Amino acid sequence: MLAIQRARKRQPAKAVALPPPVGGWDTKNSLADMPAKNAVILDNWFPETEQCTLRGGSVSHATGLGGSVETIIEHTKTDGTNKIFGCANGNIFDVTSAGAVGSAVVSGLANNKWQFVNFGTSGGQFTLAFNGADTPRTFNGSAWSTFGGTGPTVANCIWANVHHRRVWIGEKDSLSVWYGATNAITGTFTEFPLYGVFKKGGYIMAMGTWTRDSGEGVDDVAVFLTSEGEVAIYNGIDPSTASSWQLVGRFQIGRPVGRRCMVKAGGDLVMVTEDGFVSAQAILMTDRSQAERVAISQQINDAVNTAVKNYGSNFGWQPLIYPKGQMIIFNIPISVGSTTTSHQYVFNSLTMAPCRFKGLDAVCWGMAGNNIYFGKDDGTVWEFNGVDANGDDIASDGGSAIEGDGLPAFNYFGAPQVEKAFKLIEIIFDSRGDPAPALDMNTDYQIKAPTGLSTESVSTSGHWGVSRWGLGTWGTESQIFRGWRGIYGKGRAGSCRVRVSMTSSRPSWIVTNYTFVPGGKI
Repeated sequence: MLAIQRARKRQPAKAVALPPPVGGWDTKNSLADMPAKNAVILDNWFPETEQCTLRGGSVSHATGLGGSVETIIEHTKTDGTNKIFGCANGNIFDVTSAGAVGSAVVSGLANNKWQFVNFGTSGGQFTLAFNGADTPRTFNGSAWSTFGGTGPTVANCIWANVHHRRVWIGEKDSLSVWYGATNAITGTFTEFPLYGVFKKGGYIMAMGTWTRDSGEGVDDVAVFLTSEGEVAIYNGIDPSTASSWQLVGRFQIGRPVGRRCMVKAGGDLVMVTEDGFVSAQAILMTDRSQAERVAISQQINDAVNTAVKNYGSNFGWQPLIYPKGQMIIFNIPISVGSTTTSHQYVFNSLTMAPCRFKGLDAVCWGMAGNNIYFGKDDGTVWEFNGVDANGDDIASDGGSAIEGDGLPAFNYFGAPQVEKAFKLIEIIFDSRGDPAPALDMNTDYQIKAPTGLSTESVSTSGHWGVSRWGLGTWGTESQIFRGWRGIYGKGRAGSCRVRVSMTSSRPSWIVTNYTFVPGGKI
């Protein structure tokens, strides 16, 4: 009789396959109510549509700038090529070419925190840069010179925007804005005061152009954002003519965070505020009480709000659109000074699934065509997410390992009232080298301290034209790595934490297979 009872109690093992956390990092939902495709932790794993891939690596691009690189300026030439400049130690350096920089192209400056625009005239393509302390600078494709505009106290000008073929500029600590003549970067700039428009005082933090019809034209409106979170929207082309320049709306949103609080994203504007990362299209049509509901960052707004509270006064907040990588990047300066620590809250621009990047410690970001760069506090400029001489993805940070850490949402595996004994787990990767992950089973919403990281097995595949015929091992660029591993955990809900440490390949996390034995209903 006892043997029969034991046989009845014995349950067969079950296997369940779960997708990787392509829904992204989640600080909004409770552990018990988190969607299955989201993640409690998602560091350096970028959520794609069907897999999570370890973020790209970085490589030193330019050295010897002599101080913290606080701005990267991009200039687009008339022939479509790009030049980039790094700003550090009161100087501007040409960092277009890789290697040690030469002499500064501009020196003796008061600070390195520049805002800039590119603007084309009949005389060529120009970059205009403003830092609120020095006479603004312009670059014509071959040489830097001082700004030729008059009207405001030009050394106080700290931001710029191009709107309807005019350059608009603004002084620090001012609610007046200034606009130039059509298709001109010199001459007299005319004041357009906004003192009576904004009720809470403060100053203009930034200006942007919002394209409401998704294409450049008369429906483009000017967006002025103050330090107090007030937004004024003007429609029209000629601000000197009342019939052609009207105030169409005034809104209240969260206060902006950092001078670089606004970036153009297609036809929309993305703004960094104390209410989260918001788009003009969504936030300006919604009451502020509903801001979190429509914020780009709604899924991680708790993390964003905490970061704003703790680090909002630090220099280095910056949004960046990276089309080639399908990323919207927000730089979060955790600490600044002799050793800068920063994280990046990164969103898949197609799915809007978020994750967090660690280990890059960028002070600022910039683009040159499709390539993306960041400045560091040691006087260097680095390229991010590039390829090596063989055309393979850079998979380390200057030789240092990239550590991926992912803890998917806890799962009941279809039986919330049944206790389970987890026995085996299999993570399937697509990779050029064996990721050899460290796996930690967590049950019933208890997040354990992780164990040590394993070391990847380096791929031995050869490269055509590089490896020697008859000696190199030939194979595909990537292959599937799989294999069951014993694991222990007991509880009704479970989640396996997956961590890798990589220097030579970027694995993609394809699926997680669990095997467990049901232990009977509770």
